[in-house]
Amino acid sequence: MFYPDKNFINTLSAGERFIFLKIICGTVAANRQVSREELIYLREAALKYDVSGESLANMIKSSDRAMLVKQARMITDRAKALMLIKDMCMVANIDNTLDDSEIDYILDIAEAMHVEPQRVQDINQVVNEYLAVSQKACILLEQEHWT
Repeated sequence: MFYPDKNFINTLSAGERFIFLKIICGTVAANRQVSREELIYLREAALKYDVSGESLANMIKSSDRAMLVKQARMITDRAKALMLIKDMCMVANIDNTLDDSEIDYILDIAEAMHVEPQRVQDINQVVNEYLAVSQKACILLEQEHWT
C-alpha cells in the first residue's frame, strides 16, 4: 500500500502515469539532493511504472516546478490525487529528512489538485508512522528492507 502499487498504477491512463511519475520525481528534485533511499524508492517506482532508469533520471533533471503544478491540475479524481500525495510524502520522508522545499512543493501540488493542507499533513503523519514501523521491523527481523 505504501510503495507504488502496480494495481493502482494500472488504473491510471498513460497521461496520468506520466504526470504521476514526473511529479514524484519533482519531489526528489525539490531540495536538489538525491539520497540513496530516494533512489531506491524511485527505482521501485520506475519498475512499476515500466519506465527505464535513464528516463527517470531525465525526469528528475528536467523537473520544472511551475510546469508540474500545471500538470497536477489535470489530476481531477480525488482518490488519485490522494494517492499521489501519499507517494510524494513517501519519497520526501524516506531519507528521514523532510526539507522545507519538499514541503512547499507537496503543498503546491496538493493545492493544484484541490487537496486541503490538513489532509496533506494527515497523510504525511501516516507515512511517517509507516516508515517508523518499517524501520523497527527491519531491526527486529534483521533485514535491510521490509515492506
